[in-house]
Amino acid sequence: MLDLKNSIPIQSFVLKNGLRVVIVSRKEQPVVTVHLAYKVGSKNEQKHRTGMAHLFEHLMFEGTKRVRKGEFDKYCSSAGGTNNAYTTYDLTSYYMTLPAHQLELGLWLESDRMKNFHVMAHALENQKNVVVEEIKQNVEEQPYGRWHDKMCSAAYNKNSSYSWEVYGSKEHVNSVTLSEAREFHSKFYKPDNACLVVCGDVKNDSIDLIRKYFENIRASGINKNGVKFIDSYRLNSKHVAFNDNVPLAAVFLGFHCDGFLNDQFFITDTLSNILGSGRSSRLYKSLIQERRIASQAGAYLEQREQSSMLICYAFANTPEINADSLYEGIIAETEKIRKGDTDKKELQKSKNQVRTQFANEIQYSQGLADIIAFQSLFWNKPDRFYSLLDLYDKPNLDDVNEVSESILNLQNSVRVDVIPAKG
Repeated sequence: MLDLKNSIPIQSFVLKNGLRVVIVSRKEQPVVTVHLAYKVGSKNEQKHRTGMAHLFEHLMFEGTKRVRKGEFDKYCSSAGGTNNAYTTYDLTSYYMTLPAHQLELGLWLESDRMKNFHVMAHALENQKNVVVEEIKQNVEEQPYGRWHDKMCSAAYNKNSSYSWEVYGSKEHVNSVTLSEAREFHSKFYKPDNACLVVCGDVKNDSIDLIRKYFENIRASGINKNGVKFIDSYRLNSKHVAFNDNVPLAAVFLGFHCDGFLNDQFFITDTLSNILGSGRSSRLYKSLIQERRIASQAGAYLEQREQSSMLICYAFANTPEINADSLYEGIIAETEKIRKGDTDKKELQKSKNQVRTQFANEIQYSQGLADIIAFQSLFWNKPDRFYSLLDLYDKPNLDDVNEVSESILNLQNSVRVDVIPAKG
């Protein structure tokens, strides 16, 4: 068993402007990660302005009066560091990993971006063009790239911000006005809506440095009330099929389940591993090894704060295999599990997979910082990190069977077929 409390000490506090700060000491490598996570994602967008959070992931690299465009990366790389960002339904994270003695540089860069960034008209137009092109390349023109957008719109009522994917609509992104962008920024990209994690070979003066650079940044003072979600936003028993420029058929079957704030999430994640993680999973063995109708098959849990989805998928291995054959192959396995066919060996394998994945992720300061920032933003408990493996280890076979019976009901599902376009 990993002795996390002794090997990975965590210190946390809140600055007077509301910024949650977590310091994680890891002395194995002479590096440090500065990870700044904002509690804003595509969930916080309006239905006529989808893609705003992802647009801001790009915009925040456009520079400030102190650190001009392009200089952020230059400062970081010249110091021997790397940096990047990502956006999800529920949060946006910016992170950089530097040699440990360059911590102050990382804090200065990130605090300057939080304090001095201002949306400029030319920067907005530039990044709108970049994001629109990214949507074209990664969604519209990417083989099998549009299924996920179809799944979101089929699975949720249009009044739910989960009814579009994180990329959003290129038309909406193109239509963002300067005033809309500035309003979005002033509401969400402030210290009282963020968590700063400093992880790695931190020195004794790290707290003083954090206060020096972040404590004088003003909070937004805006009431951000949580996004409303009601059960009726979930749509069920939907089937969407569309033609795409792909060589072979594919099927994606999504089952509604609780958001990640619910402890049932750990059981559902275990269920997704049993169904579709690795070569010994149910879907891989059945559709690829035994039936030989698929070239790829698996399942994963797509996590959201308020309503997640367990998604099963299969790609045909020959033109003769159609979407119905793949769908029938998937539900043959989900129905077995729904009726209590899971055994203790499969449950233990899932727990072992989680433990291995967790150990791999926390080897690196960035992976560790990412996990702890998540616990801090959504539970306000960075030390919840210590109990994650126990929460995954807790479910027994009865728990899995009970959740399987509830979730893997076809009345609780949404199906999306990708059909090869003719000619």
